Amino acid sequence: MKPVAAKTISLVFFSRVGEMAETPVSEAKIEAAPTPPPETMPPAPLLTKFRAVVSSGGKRSNAVFTTNDLRAIIEVAATFGSKTAFLVDADGIKVRMLDDAKIALLDAVLPRSVFASFDADGKGYVVVDTKSLLTILRRAKNKEVELKFENGILTVTIAGVRSFRVRTIDSAGEEVPQPKVNHKVSAYVDVEALKEAVVDAKALKADTVKLVAENGVLLFKGINETKEVEVKLAPCTDTGSSSYSLDYLVKALKAFNDGIVEVKYGTSAPLEITATFNEGYVKVYVAPRVE
Repeated sequence: MKPVAAKTISLVFFSRVGEMAETPVSEAKIEAAPTPPPETMPPAPLLTKFRAVVSSGGKRSNAVFTTNDLRAIIEVAATFGSKTAFLVDADGIKVRMLDDAKIALLDAVLPRSVFASFDADGKGYVVVDTKSLLTILRRAKNKEVELKFENGILTVTIAGVRSFRVRTIDSAGEEVPQPKVNHKVSAYVDVEALKEAVVDAKALKADTVKLVAENGVLLFKGINETKEVEVKLAPCTDTGSSSYSLDYLVKALKAFNDGIVEVKYGTSAPLEITATFNEGYVKVYVAPRVE
């Protein structure tokens, strides 16, 4: 991974009651874990086609992963870059992409078990224009979606009636390793509560979120130069605090619709937000702001 210069900004924090102190703050970058040595096994045959059916998630469905969840993944992908690369094999689909500034990372693992139906011949990347795919999935709303790839074309069929065809991009995709993490604090948080806290912070025109774990409670603090909002989110493990960009947290939360997510972080370490779907998961990492 090529090093990218950190963007430096100036933020103002409370130093003592009634006093202010200007502190230079920079946003760290997502750092990759060391790449393991290449496997000696022969490579799998190149992907020739795949088909995946995503459940509508209706009242009579017991699906844990739905069209709304797929659309949420592509919503956050659209804020990260113009192309999305799906790594497809017989076991399922993976999406792992960094945003252009290398401040946030999307990591989705969708095994075949989360789909209503799935099959694939070979292994390889299917790279598509993100905005085009997002436009189609928004049209799907909460209806069943079939994804079918063959001969360089991704066909998206909604409820078995409407079909959209998108020519894939001639790209091999890029292997993005998982980041190095040093988590200390962990909490299970209702997504709606976290989104409400973000709305409160935006109302005060905050630009920084500070997560503070103390006395067994995870606190969310939205901070700007003169104001602060504090929200009690959930019980948590351990103690510690770390700061993150509010704008990037807004992007990260696009990946989650509702329910409970696991929030993990460490001092000056990436924030990790995870939703699970049986054996599958969607994670978003956000690099810390470091004084």
